[in-house]
Amino acid sequence: MVREQARIRPGRTALRTSGTTCTFGQLWERVRSVAAALIDQGVAPGDLVAVWASRTPETVAAMLAAMAVRAAYLPLEPTHPAQRSRAIVEVARPRLLVVDRTAVPVVPADLDVPVLDLAEAVALAGVEPGLPMGEDAAYVIFTSGSTGVPKGVVVEHRSLLNYANWCAATVGAEGGAALISSLAFDLSMTALWPQLATGRPVTLCGGVWDHEALFGRRRSPFAYVKVTPSILRFLERTMRPDYRQLARTLVCGGEALDSSLVDQLRDRLPGVRMMNHYGPTEATIGCCAHVFDAGSPVGGRASLPIGRPIWNTRLYVVDDSLDPVPAGRPGELVIAGAGVARGYLHDVLPGAFLDESALGGPPGRAYRTGDQVEVLPDGSLLYLGRHDDQLKISGYRVEGAELRHLALSVPGIADAAVTVAPDRPDELEVHVVLADGVSESGIQRKVQRAIAARVPSAVVPKRVRVVGELTVSVNGKRQLPV
Repeated sequence: MVREQARIRPGRTALRTSGTTCTFGQLWERVRSVAAALIDQGVAPGDLVAVWASRTPETVAAMLAAMAVRAAYLPLEPTHPAQRSRAIVEVARPRLLVVDRTAVPVVPADLDVPVLDLAEAVALAGVEPGLPMGEDAAYVIFTSGSTGVPKGVVVEHRSLLNYANWCAATVGAEGGAALISSLAFDLSMTALWPQLATGRPVTLCGGVWDHEALFGRRRSPFAYVKVTPSILRFLERTMRPDYRQLARTLVCGGEALDSSLVDQLRDRLPGVRMMNHYGPTEATIGCCAHVFDAGSPVGGRASLPIGRPIWNTRLYVVDDSLDPVPAGRPGELVIAGAGVARGYLHDVLPGAFLDESALGGPPGRAYRTGDQVEVLPDGSLLYLGRHDDQLKISGYRVEGAELRHLALSVPGIADAAVTVAPDRPDELEVHVVLADGVSESGIQRKVQRAIAARVPSAVVPKRVRVVGELTVSVNGKRQLPV
């Protein structure tokens, strides 16, 4: 699809960076050169090509080139500790590592994989690569998931194609998209592949702090920008922007979207459409979505629904025996359909994937998310938290996400996190971030009262700590205080 855009619209802008542009014609010429270098290095269909994932046109070309020679790309985050990159390379065993040294001159020296400098690759005479098949792997992304064990998720082209087509038709419009997340996480792919596949430009931002790229002068807002709720909180703390100047649609994913956060933004959201977009890496970026008018009240729940399935996707809410759970009751979400990944590299955790026929559906792959949801009266889904996000205190089991939502129901609290007290393993504590102008006076009592109304007294947090912020990781998600 990107090659076709280069053929019919070679002069149209494909990628923008700070002060530079790259047309579709130029992008595909780079793809041809990198593909030639990959073939010269012995890369063959079915191989894995690691990519040092700096946000540059050269890196995007390398990802496309790997797919074009029917290999899969494996993005490595440059800011991750070298130990994690080594662990991923040891497990994945890629044929090659490609690096744009103009952006990242230094990579860990002991990765034990041949390195290709993209600056050398573009000097080669290009080749016109073939086309991948639907069942070929497109990319592999390592995710720790709930177990903390890194797992390489293998996603096929047919799954990526289904998502790209849905996203372009449902979210995309003229104006392009801004990519602000790491290329090593599939959160960024919502901005990247649907846009390039349909001939629209992508602005590669330096990060969420790249205010010039996000809010600089443009003729019109971006068609959409995908962010985590934690990124929105960061923008609120640093600049309180007018989101109407940023994008026609704000796509939120990666974390639960809290109603309290939407309320904080409401005065700068009229006319902006919002989408709460849910999906694990194992289901190809996103598998369901809830679209709403950001300028209207969002209802009385602590978090927004995650909505309904995207194209060619089926969702099941089941109990531990995989039997259906009635509407209004919590159950585990199982995803089936075109977006389900091939599985994990080396078939780790084989029980996570099953045949959909075990759920009463047609034969095919399905994925057990471990996420708790419930079906609302209108048929949409509400995310409740992780199935394994349980804290056991004094013999009681309680969902950490439930306590967090109860804390967020207290007026004036902008964010919250629940942990086991480090010095008292039989007690919980809540870390809260207050909205601007809110006093700490009485906040502990208010939070404890809100939680005590819903859970046993033994699990009511004994301490409420007010913090300036909760850390945001490189993929834009909230981290607990350390």
